[in-house]
Amino acid sequence: MDEPLAAEDQRLGLIVDLALRALKLKQDRWQRCVSNEDSVQVLQDFLDRSDQRTLVVSVDSAGLPEPAASFSGSSKHKSVYFIKKDKATLSPESMKDSLVYGDMSHAPLDQLSALVQEVVAPLLSNSKNHATWPQVVSQDIRNHIHSLKTSVFIVSGRARGKTLLPLPAGSQRVGRAAPETDNRYRVDKNIIHSLESTVIEWSHQIRVVLNKDSYEAVLTGKHPTPQTELLFWKNRSADLESIQSQLNSSKVKNMSVLLEAAESSYSPAFQSMQRDVVAALEEAKDIWMYLTPMQHLFDDMENMEFPDVKGQIKPLMHTVCLVWANSKHYNTPARLIVLLQTTCNLLIQQARAYLVPEEVLRGDILESLLKVQLSLEVLELFRSTYEDRKANLRQYQKNGTLITPWDFSPLLVFFRFDQFICRVKTVKDILSTALDLLKLEKLEMGGVRGRALNLQVQLLHQEFSGTYKHLTEKPYDCLDISNMEFEEDVKEFKLKVDDAERRLGAVFCQAFDDASELEHTFKVVDMFGSLLERPLVAADAQSRFPSLLSMFDQELDHCKVLFNKHMGTIDELGSAPVHKNMPAVAGGLKWAHELQQRIQTPFSKLRHLSYL
Repeated sequence: MDEPLAAEDQRLGLIVDLALRALKLKQDRWQRCVSNEDSVQVLQDFLDRSDQRTLVVSVDSAGLPEPAASFSGSSKHKSVYFIKKDKATLSPESMKDSLVYGDMSHAPLDQLSALVQEVVAPLLSNSKNHATWPQVVSQDIRNHIHSLKTSVFIVSGRARGKTLLPLPAGSQRVGRAAPETDNRYRVDKNIIHSLESTVIEWSHQIRVVLNKDSYEAVLTGKHPTPQTELLFWKNRSADLESIQSQLNSSKVKNMSVLLEAAESSYSPAFQSMQRDVVAALEEAKDIWMYLTPMQHLFDDMENMEFPDVKGQIKPLMHTVCLVWANSKHYNTPARLIVLLQTTCNLLIQQARAYLVPEEVLRGDILESLLKVQLSLEVLELFRSTYEDRKANLRQYQKNGTLITPWDFSPLLVFFRFDQFICRVKTVKDILSTALDLLKLEKLEMGGVRGRALNLQVQLLHQEFSGTYKHLTEKPYDCLDISNMEFEEDVKEFKLKVDDAERRLGAVFCQAFDDASELEHTFKVVDMFGSLLERPLVAADAQSRFPSLLSMFDQELDHCKVLFNKHMGTIDELGSAPVHKNMPAVAGGLKWAHELQQRIQTPFSKLRHLSYL
C-alpha cells in the first residue's frame, strides 16, 4: 500500500499539514496512521472518487489520527474536516481552490453557540456595519439575528436537559421604563409587542415541559426500567426549578410589571403560566423526595445475581406502599401503574440476563432447569407480594387517614409480566420433558420380549433427540414473548412428545405384563421412574396399578400363611426350624426380620408411588 501513497504525496501534503497542525500531532503519528489499510483506503477514496466529498480527521483513543468519510458524534477530541466544493477528483493544482476546511469541536453545538453569540450576532447587529442600509433591512437583519440566537440558545439548553427561556429583543430597555406621575408606564409599543411575543414562545416551551409525563415511555412500548422513572422525576424537578429561577429573575419581573401596567391581554396568561410552574415544581419535588429512597433498592436489584433479588422484593413493595400512603402527588393509580410496570420490566430484564436466552435450551439441561426454577420463584414471589400488600394496605394508615385502595385492574401492571412468566414456564416444561425422555437412552428391559421392547425404546430416544435438537438449534430468542414462531415450534414439539409418550406407555404395559412376580414388577416400575409421571404415560400405566396392588395383597396373604405355619410349628414342637448353626432365639429373630423385610420392601415402594 506504500506505492499509491507515495504517488499521491503531493496531493496529501495540504491535508497532512493542516491536520497535524490543528490536532497538534507529530509526523510519526501520521506515518503510523497510514500504515493501516482502512485509513489508506479512506484517503484514496477522498482523493480519487468524485462522489466522496467529505473527509474528517480526528484522534482515536491511542492518540493517532483517524480519517473517516463522514462526521461522527462519538469523538471526544477536536476534528479537522475537508469538504469538496464540487463533485470532482482532486489534483495538486486545484487542492486549495477545491476544498473547504476547518476545525470542529468535539461538542459542535457548543461551538455553534459560541460562534453565533461571539461572532455572528455582534458582527451583524452592529449598526455601523449597515449604516447605509435602509431601516427596514437593518431591522429585519436584527430580527433574524435575534431569532437565530434564540433558536441556538433553546437547542443548546435541550441538549443539556434544560429548558432555557430566551429574553425578548430589546430586553435591556425593559428595566429603563419609568412610571409617570399618574402611575402609568410610558413604554414603546414595540417593546410591549416583543414582550407579548416572548410570552407566547415561553408558554409553548413551558407547556411542552408541563405536558410531559413518565408514562409516555411506557406507552411507546420501550419497556423502561424504574431507573427511567426515577431519572424522569429527578430531571423534571431540576428543569422546573431552573424555569422558576428564570421566571423569578429581575428582568422577567420587570416584564410582568410592564405587561400589567400596559393592561396587556397576555398579562393574566403570563401570571397563570407562573402559577402552573410553581404547582408543577411542588409536585415534582414531592415525588422525587419520596422516590429517592427507592434508588438504592433498584441499584441493588440491577447489580446482584437474579436469585438474590428474592430478598429485595418485600422491602421494595413495603417502600412502594409507604410512598403511596405518604406522597401527596404519587398516590394515584396512573403513577403507581407506571412504577410497577417498570419494576416488572426490570425483573424481566434481569431474568433474561440470568437465563441467557441463547443458552437456556442449548446448555446443560439440569443446570438450565435449576436456573429456570429459581427465576420462576423470584417472579412469582413478586406477583404474590403485590397481592399481599394490596390486601393489607390498611397497615399503612396513620392518624385515622384512609388509604386509597389499589382498585385498578392487575392486567394494567402485569400483562407483559404474566406473559413472560408463561413463556418461562413453557421453557421449563421443555427442559423437564427433555430431562425425562432423554433417560430412555439408559432404559433396558429383560424378559421374553425384552429385546424387542429395547429396540422400541431406542427408536423413541433417537426420534426425541432429533426433535429436541431441531427445536434448540433455532436462532431466535426463546424468551422473547413477541416471538410467535417459537410458540408454533413448541406446539409441534408437544405433538411429537405426546406421540412418544403414548408409545412409551404401551411399552411399559408390555414390560409390566411380562414381569413374572412382584419383585420383577417393581423393577420395571423403578426402571421407568419419573417417566410414569408423564401424563400420557400415566394414563396407560394407571390400568396396571390395580394388578400391582393385587400382587402385593397376594404377597401379604402368602406371608401370613408362612407366619401362621411357623407359629403352629412352635406350638406343636416348642421350637421352629432356624438357619443353620444359629441359636434358637437369634434364629427366630432372624426369621422374623426376613419376613418383615419381605413385606416392608414392596410396601415402602408403594408408598412412594405418588401416582397410584
